[in-house]
Amino acid sequence: MEKDLSQHKAHAERKAEEYKEEAAPWIVGMARFGHFSKGAVYIVIGILAVMAAFGLQGKLTTSSGALYTIAKQPFGSAMLAVLAAGLAGYAFWQVIMAVFDPEHKGKDAKGWFARMSYLIIAAIYFSLCFNAIKIIFRASVNTSSEKYQSLSAKALAQPFGQTIIAVIGAVFIGIGVFNFYKAYTEKFKNRLKRHEMNQKEWKSARYIGKFGLLAHGVVFAIVGIFLIRTAIQADPDETKGLDGALAELVKQPFGPVLLSVVALGLVAYGAYLLFEAKYRRLDP
Repeated sequence: MEKDLSQHKAHAERKAEEYKEEAAPWIVGMARFGHFSKGAVYIVIGILAVMAAFGLQGKLTTSSGALYTIAKQPFGSAMLAVLAAGLAGYAFWQVIMAVFDPEHKGKDAKGWFARMSYLIIAAIYFSLCFNAIKIIFRASVNTSSEKYQSLSAKALAQPFGQTIIAVIGAVFIGIGVFNFYKAYTEKFKNRLKRHEMNQKEWKSARYIGKFGLLAHGVVFAIVGIFLIRTAIQADPDETKGLDGALAELVKQPFGPVLLSVVALGLVAYGAYLLFEAKYRRLDP
């Protein structure tokens, strides 16, 4: 047993050398802080949704709603300013992945689909960073559903607007399905520096990551489905954001139970991102 463990550790150390971070330290640091900031936002969203599911004065909120909640805390504006910088860092890292392809997705159809999803995610988090700045200066921010409905209306007014919205919806569904795949195969563990983690951290990251990715996949798939409906019906009111996706769960049979499970999963997803912030391999 000890021999196997020793061999596994030696193999992990060799792999670590293969994944040695050669990117500029400030880019690596920014990416790690970005994962931490994203994780913090998801934890707040999940906690508020859990409270709503159990009738504890919580609410189904958006990422912007989570930022509002943070802003109301002592030293909230300072915390929000730090998170805004982290969210910008996370968005910038997504742009790096889309443009320079450090994860080697390639230039085939599958690779371009993945890189397109990085750009969409980057746009979302740059927007969230901008919302954080607006909240700091006491400006009002719409819910995600209201914001996306406004954007959908503008897109539908353009040539090929329905096609563009349908493609974006397909990307969201693709991200959701990919999250299911990563959770099932546990491939997300390959991103972590196993040799730097103790046994408890490794097991926690595994189970929290699986649960969190499943919940995150559910939310993205729901948002994508409603974007497809928006495109088909040419009706911007069909567009749903994060809060709208969670609200749809409540309307289903055993809705409060479903919401509770997904909300706890979002907390788990946020917690897993904290593991990624510290232990994720960041290729050059």
